[in-house]
Amino acid sequence: MNDNVSTCAFEVFFESHLPSSEIALDAVIGELKKQKMLVSRGRSLHQTPSSSTHKSSFSHTFKSFKTLFRSGNAKPSRVMKTLQSVGNAVRKALGRIENREVNSCAIRLEDDVESTAHGCITSNLEDPLHATDVVAPIMGIDSSNVHFSSTQIDFILFSRVAQIMNKDARRRSCFAVTFKDSNVSLWWFTRSLTVKSTPFDMIEHADLLIRVFVFLFGSQKHLLGYDPLVTLLPDRNYVYEVPFDGHAGPLYYRTINLICDSEPAFVSGRRLRVWEVQQVESVSNPVRIPGTPRRVLKDVILDAGVRTEADIQGELFADIAKLAQDESWASRPLLNDFPKRDLDVLADALEGDEFKRYFSCIIAKHVGDADEVTGHFHPPTSPTGDTPPRPKRRCFFIYEHVCTALNNISTLGEAVDALKQTLIPLRLMFLAGWVHRDISPGNILVYREERGSPWTVKLSDLEHARRFPDPETPVEDRVTGTPYFIAYEVLDAQELLPSKAVSYEDLSYEFLPIVHNYQHDLESIFWILLWLISMRVNETLPRVFGKMYFQQRVDSNYAALRYRALTHSLFCHLELMKSLPQPLRCCTFFNHLDSLRDDLHLQYVARNRDKMCDDLASYSWMVSHGINAFFDAVEAIRSEWAHVELMVDWESRSAFTPHPPQESDAQVASPPPSQHQNVASSNKRRAADTGEEGRAHKRARPSPVRIPAIVPRRCGPVTRSMARSEGRITRSTTRRLQEEAKRKQRRL
Repeated sequence: MNDNVSTCAFEVFFESHLPSSEIALDAVIGELKKQKMLVSRGRSLHQTPSSSTHKSSFSHTFKSFKTLFRSGNAKPSRVMKTLQSVGNAVRKALGRIENREVNSCAIRLEDDVESTAHGCITSNLEDPLHATDVVAPIMGIDSSNVHFSSTQIDFILFSRVAQIMNKDARRRSCFAVTFKDSNVSLWWFTRSLTVKSTPFDMIEHADLLIRVFVFLFGSQKHLLGYDPLVTLLPDRNYVYEVPFDGHAGPLYYRTINLICDSEPAFVSGRRLRVWEVQQVESVSNPVRIPGTPRRVLKDVILDAGVRTEADIQGELFADIAKLAQDESWASRPLLNDFPKRDLDVLADALEGDEFKRYFSCIIAKHVGDADEVTGHFHPPTSPTGDTPPRPKRRCFFIYEHVCTALNNISTLGEAVDALKQTLIPLRLMFLAGWVHRDISPGNILVYREERGSPWTVKLSDLEHARRFPDPETPVEDRVTGTPYFIAYEVLDAQELLPSKAVSYEDLSYEFLPIVHNYQHDLESIFWILLWLISMRVNETLPRVFGKMYFQQRVDSNYAALRYRALTHSLFCHLELMKSLPQPLRCCTFFNHLDSLRDDLHLQYVARNRDKMCDDLASYSWMVSHGINAFFDAVEAIRSEWAHVELMVDWESRSAFTPHPPQESDAQVASPPPSQHQNVASSNKRRAADTGEEGRAHKRARPSPVRIPAIVPRRCGPVTRSMARSEGRITRSTTRRLQEEAKRKQRRL
């Protein structure tokens, strides 16, 4: 649950988050009095103690409240219906004010959930409700249910708000209203924190309730939590505006397919959407600009204090360009053991900007402003020393090409070719003094200009790349990467040492903190290869080994498993042998993979024993001959294993990216492809269909505390029908389904 909750007095909440025109408010109150909706409170009305000592009670209240709260507590569903009537009256009164715009929203009642009544502010009053239709949720709490804890209540509300903000790409924040009897609390949710007001009594302070409705019915969308740079189209696609950044813009991109969707369980946390997009004329005319290729747009919420991927890419490219200007670059210590063929490949890549073709390049960006948190968060004066949450900001990045990820390549031969070509951008990074720190199938992309042309590997997601050696790397940022493929030393924060030469109890040995180095990136390639042959072969095979050694964990027990896999021969794992397809059992591919494992282990031990982790020359053999030995050996027997089929997460939509045909206005308005259009063909079984996919989900986030599990990432397109099916299953829905089942049974 979102722990960053700040509570403030309702007077402060109104002043900070609900700006209103006193003229409009007075006019609405006057109109409601004329309509006799507002009446004098009098002495006969049931009264409760004022929730605030700072604001005197209002002279009038709503007429309907006199009977609603006469007996004390009222059922939340009755209060919700009354609020619906009050809201309609306020909306009509607001509409009678001259030169005052009123949006199309009203209060819609929803099904009750347990001891809570639900409604929302929305313009969709009749059709099935989608998360993108909800402006603000309203929830009523049954005070008579003493067994319903505040934690359970908050869970229901937070889950509802998370659904709204996670399913609607326009949302930057969200308001919510809760009530318990006559006490009303207001909420404001952002990706950085949640602000809750102290309750006010809607009987005593009817003017405050009116002010809430005037704000919700009379405000522009950006004040209600919507990002003005993102527009929802009628077909539920979006148009993103990338403002002028000094080089180009504004640019407009219409979404076509959702490539990756990673959402936090609640509102706070990292939110990531990756879209396939096409450039269009404008928001009002979302027609493709002729001749423009399809692009990739990443929409991500980041901590405001961290460098963005665009910043890191710029620094990395500047360092590689500087390297190219050094006439003596080939004599650098890291290249001591490099054969001439590898030096020639690097020389070609360093010609001009040729090196950029090996990276997924950002060609446009927008970095939003940070959320304001210091003015809202008031930590308690306790020994725990609570501090305000780190503010977050929203960023858009536009990438040059639509590519295919390694986990969507359908044969082992092509996958190994891609991994071999990955060595080129990795070596360029190493030579420029950088490490990637998140080598995974999702970050190894392949691209080609046209069908039949050779693949080009593009290394992506430089968000966590750092210089090496980098003494400024913070301790909490030393564990990062995708758990399936994190190097053992990084995972366990311990050096690999000779088993007998140095005892861990030997206090004379100085253990150094683990800093991600060149070999850690290479080790990730080993884990990817092992994952491909043990978890991704498109056959019905045992997956016991893969399920044990590839998990979404970063704890010490998991590290112990990985230690065994890295330091012991792969032939010792009988379950691994059972998971191999017949072609890999009958050739020496597996032997060469075990030799790669052994080389990695021995190189770690030798380097750590001699305390040479900062000696760049100590990595030269492993980065060249060591890794080359595997790829050269398996290439010699390619015909025996390259045809092995792999499962894919989604069949590639854009293995190559030709210029799309000219589209008419009608085509632009058409809905995105349905899910069945992206299902793999019969010889390309989707991993998600088998239940044995072992798919690597999102990366582990740097944290000083080891977490037991990581929220999985959902990849692939999300169609409108899929989104509609994600609504809550309410009691009334359950009863309706049960009745339909009984009727069908009777007919049988």
